[in-house]
Amino acid sequence: MEQSKNLGFFEEEQKKDEASRQALQKAYDRIAWLRLAVFLAAVILLYLGITKRPGQELYLIGGILAIVGFLVLIRIHDGIERKQRLLEARRTAVDAYPARFGTEWRDFPDDGGRYLEKTDTVERDLDLLGPGSLYQMISICQSSYGKWRLADTLKDPYAIMSERSERQAAIRELADNPKFLLDYESAVRQAFVDNRRHPTRDDDTRKPGNTYKPGKIRFAGWMGLLMILVPAANLAVVIAILTGMIQPAWILVSFLVGYMITAGCRGRVEAQTRGIFTSEMTSGQVYPIFRTIKDAEFQSEKLTKIRNRVVGTDGMMAAQKRLSRLADLKNLDYNPVVGMLLTGFVGWDFILAFLAARWDRECGEAFAGSFDIIAELEELGSFAVLSVVRPTVTPELTMTPEEAKKNRGIRENGLHFRELAHPLLDPEKVISNDGDMSSPLTIITGSNMSGKTTFLRTVAINLVLSYVGAGVVAKEFSSGFRRLFTSMRVQDDVAGGISTFYAEILRIKEMAEYIRQDTAEPALCLIDEIFKGTNSADRIVGAEEALKKLSRDGSMVIVSTHDFELCSLQQADGTPAENRHFEESYEDDKLVFDYKMKDGPCTTRNARALLQMAGLMDVSE
Repeated sequence: MEQSKNLGFFEEEQKKDEASRQALQKAYDRIAWLRLAVFLAAVILLYLGITKRPGQELYLIGGILAIVGFLVLIRIHDGIERKQRLLEARRTAVDAYPARFGTEWRDFPDDGGRYLEKTDTVERDLDLLGPGSLYQMISICQSSYGKWRLADTLKDPYAIMSERSERQAAIRELADNPKFLLDYESAVRQAFVDNRRHPTRDDDTRKPGNTYKPGKIRFAGWMGLLMILVPAANLAVVIAILTGMIQPAWILVSFLVGYMITAGCRGRVEAQTRGIFTSEMTSGQVYPIFRTIKDAEFQSEKLTKIRNRVVGTDGMMAAQKRLSRLADLKNLDYNPVVGMLLTGFVGWDFILAFLAARWDRECGEAFAGSFDIIAELEELGSFAVLSVVRPTVTPELTMTPEEAKKNRGIRENGLHFRELAHPLLDPEKVISNDGDMSSPLTIITGSNMSGKTTFLRTVAINLVLSYVGAGVVAKEFSSGFRRLFTSMRVQDDVAGGISTFYAEILRIKEMAEYIRQDTAEPALCLIDEIFKGTNSADRIVGAEEALKKLSRDGSMVIVSTHDFELCSLQQADGTPAENRHFEESYEDDKLVFDYKMKDGPCTTRNARALLQMAGLMDVSE
């Protein structure tokens, strides 16, 4: 089974990562001790070099060389630390996959609930966003840009229907390459989540914006003058000391003057360069994201286009590489000793400003598209995750939105599925169903807890997956195109003075108003326990009238109910409604459900049995 093979892959990756972690820790500790020893040697040699004694010039030279060696060791140490952070990010990513093969993914902290709005009824009914949602299960998004993009796709799957074929091929290719998914998520996680030095802004209330705008970096003439004067003055003092013209102590005076000049201008310099050094993408860890894309070999058209944008002639890869190097130089400021020395001796802020302005001028335009690239691959990769952890099939779309709008017939725009299952349920326990559904009105009856509501959600959530180009959890799945409307988790609004019954009326009114539009695409309305908030007499009369209105003009309605009276309902054109049902059986005086949909109306009830099991009704009654 493909999923068993994938699970074994992630378990093996966990073992490899642990071995790498131990090796890196040993290397990190060795360099840390060596760096400390070289730093102490530099302090001693510099002290001997600035105090009058025989051979003090040699001590001073040795101290300077020790400082250089210390800086080199810092770079090596930072490189090991970067690998450790990437490995830690990778371990977090790989640990999440085994949870997705079962139901432990429900403990993932990011459930996408913050993207839900009050009007997002379909998203709540189908568990697309929020606790226990599709978003929570499949999301590998680590950047705020990717998270918003995935949420937007789930909220409006119709907006990308024109790209469905390209997306389908791309998602299928990514699902066949779990190693790339893991490497890519790890690189993005390190850059946007685990990077301590450049934390990512993750705004819950509005979509993130790029803090960097091309062409905004300025390098004034006075900055250039000081960029030359500060290091030149320090160099002149060093030469004078080495030639015996002045005492070694003057190097401290020169350093302090350079430090005060550079630090005193820091606010004005940062005001000109803030756009680049406060951008999330300025992180030195972002370049590995694009290297991961560059190293991949894609076959699908969409993924090939993405890769070409990264490595092509527009310079995005080169721009990101140069920015990564610039970020590494900026990161030297975070070491207090190194930052102070660079500030006082070479006017570090002016040099960084010069390099930033040159990069902005030469690479800014190419860099600006980086955010979209990262978000798009995160979103596509998230949908691919479903096919990694669940058995899926590539769905067939028998009618495009344009064709569906022109041809509002039912039979040509129905549903066919075999072994269709809900993607969010435990794969070891979930029950699949077969079916061909093309009637304008289908009535589903059945006992309590027999699976009616779950079936409605199963159909709908797999349709959403089909629309966005993802795999669906089935052996076969084909459908036309329809706009989804749901009435399932209907709640009252006490503050607004709206009862549950009236809230459901408003939902069904919205469906009816949409269907009345002659230019609208055909609808699929999924209604669970229609008008359950009122008495049985009014419910039956109201349901008959509402369902007749909803099942006309090419729309399609699937409704669950306990009211057997609706089974004989005729549609607007006078043809009988189609009936399906779920039922229960009894084994050793216990209710047993097979959760299998069957033809015809239900003929059994289990309310009394459930009441008796709960001790609320005597058997004699």
